[in-house]
Amino acid sequence: MRFCATDSPDAVCRLLALSMIVDGHLAPSEMQALHHSAILDRLGVDADRFDDAVMALCDDLLAEARRHGREDVEIDTPTLDRLLGDVADPLLRMHVLKAMLDIVHADKTIDSREHLLLQRAQRKWSSPATAEALTVA
Repeated sequence: MRFCATDSPDAVCRLLALSMIVDGHLAPSEMQALHHSAILDRLGVDADRFDDAVMALCDDLLAEARRHGREDVEIDTPTLDRLLGDVADPLLRMHVLKAMLDIVHADKTIDSREHLLLQRAQRKWSSPATAEALTVA
């Protein structure tokens, strides 16, 4: 898996892309939800950069699957935690989680893999340190 700088637009793009593809398909309504959230605009990310992030994520996930001799792409907990760990700023985490929720709800179906992604993000990002940082700010 490629490294992304903490709190970088690329780190955010990877998580948003993962929200779109984790269920095995990309619904047009998910792309609309992403654009409606305006998170990419706030980060200064254009469509080409987001597309590059999606392709890089897919390449990394496929490479990881091949490395482990699997035919199916599965995102294990350490990999997911690493991706989630690339966003550390509490306020940015809130914006990213909101966009992820909008994306997975866009097609009116929450797949079990989408549910697990959101659940893991919420657990990882709602640590006592995060809660303390939000109350201090």
